Amino acid sequence: QTVRFKPPPYNSDIGWRVEFRVMEVMPTPFENAAFSIFLILFVKATLKYGTVMYAPMSLVDQNMGRAHRRDPCSQTYHFRANIHAKSITEMYVCEMTIDEIFNGKDLSMGGRFEGLIPFVQKYVAEENLNDPKIAAYLKFISLRASGQLMTTANLFRKFIVEHPDYRHDSRVTQKIGKDLASFASHLAETQVWPDYLPAELTGGTAKPFVYGAW
Repeated sequence: QTVRFKPPPYNSDIGWRVEFRVMEVMPTPFENAAFSIFLILFVKATLKYGTVMYAPMSLVDQNMGRAHRRDPCSQTYHFRANIHAKSITEMYVCEMTIDEIFNGKDLSMGGRFEGLIPFVQKYVAEENLNDPKIAAYLKFISLRASGQLMTTANLFRKFIVEHPDYRHDSRVTQKIGKDLASFASHLAETQVWPDYLPAELTGGTAKPFVYGAW
């Protein structure tokens, strides 16, 4: 459910491919660029270092079930800790939070799982890809994974709950929906919001949001 093999098109020299299928469109260009660039760098790093990230499909299915719950970043997920193993059969899968998967974790068996962000940062350094934008993208993903920056779902939920017209009855009125659409447009334009997208990362300029201004 997270990746799939794509067969070669008929009568072409294109080989088998692996397609990542879990990305969603984010409200801002900065976020979309961050996740797209991270994914490209992650794939290139995986190919360079020959990492092994296989895990039993039964555990992958459990992960998908947990990811569908409310506030999925607070869940733990089965993830392979020894990604630099020389063999597929040398498998050590443990449960980690999103923070630990991306930023690293000390293992109960000893040693440390480096985390996907340091893994990609090592590739960036070795390939001399040091660029302020790449650094900002990786920092952003690291902060969001750690919970220091809220997710889009939590931001929009907070917006609705704190809306002046919300009556805490699970009803999103037409006015609330319109203001939420206006807020999303505001985010896309400014790319700045406290606890979501800090200006020091995006380089954007904060502007106050006014309810009903759209």
